[in-house]
Amino acid sequence: MGFTSNVYIDLLIYQLPLYAFVMGCGYASWLAINRRQHLLALFLVGAAIFPLASYVYAVADARLVAPNARKAEVASWPRERITPDNRPRIFLTTWMNVGGSIARKLVELDRFERAYGLIGDEWYSFERVAGSACAEPHYNALSLYRQDETRKSTACVAVTKVGRRFDIFPQIAEPHLRLLTDEAAPSRHQNGGTVYGSSTLELRSISRDHNTLVSFWEAPYFDAPAFPPIFMYREMEWWRRSFEGEHSRHPEPIKFVLDALGNT
Repeated sequence: MGFTSNVYIDLLIYQLPLYAFVMGCGYASWLAINRRQHLLALFLVGAAIFPLASYVYAVADARLVAPNARKAEVASWPRERITPDNRPRIFLTTWMNVGGSIARKLVELDRFERAYGLIGDEWYSFERVAGSACAEPHYNALSLYRQDETRKSTACVAVTKVGRRFDIFPQIAEPHLRLLTDEAAPSRHQNGGTVYGSSTLELRSISRDHNTLVSFWEAPYFDAPAFPPIFMYREMEWWRRSFEGEHSRHPEPIKFVLDALGNT
């Protein structure tokens, strides 16, 4: 978040009580040392450096402890491995914009018999036509369809509109894999709000009696005290800005699903 020069001046004025307290304690400790009041001097030095120590601790906690804790938390989550015995034949994704194209391509690749995805604000189902052979047996990341092409049925895939996004969510009784993104990814919110993902991919195996994690990726963000230190008196904490934590490159969504399926 950027500031104008006037805002910076206001913030500096806002910090005057804190700066005055630190300088006052520092000067008073110097006077106490001259008067050989060593215990008082030690107390005043502690009071003077306490705000700095609090700031350094908050920075270290946000930039070192929190990212490592989140990484360990994500790694500790149990995941279900997809095998030939448990691989669902149905797929759904909440991915916006290209969700329909993702669902259709996975059906064309014969990884699912039926898939659901969004095209604009409408839900569509894509079902493999029995006995058909699709022209493209291999996946190319550049081969996604435009929206108008995604809506068209072919000899390989039957396309059906099943409802609008805000009116209905496809109800699937059979076991299926569900690709959730960003705010729709439930594991993104397991941290109590201390970290959030600017972008999240989460693949889950869902049936009537279980809902388990299969694969997860996120670009984590954390809130750390900004520099220079600015203490927010109303909130009783340092003013913070968000920074992006270490993460791998954003996976291509179809490859993300194909990697989870493996050779099943």
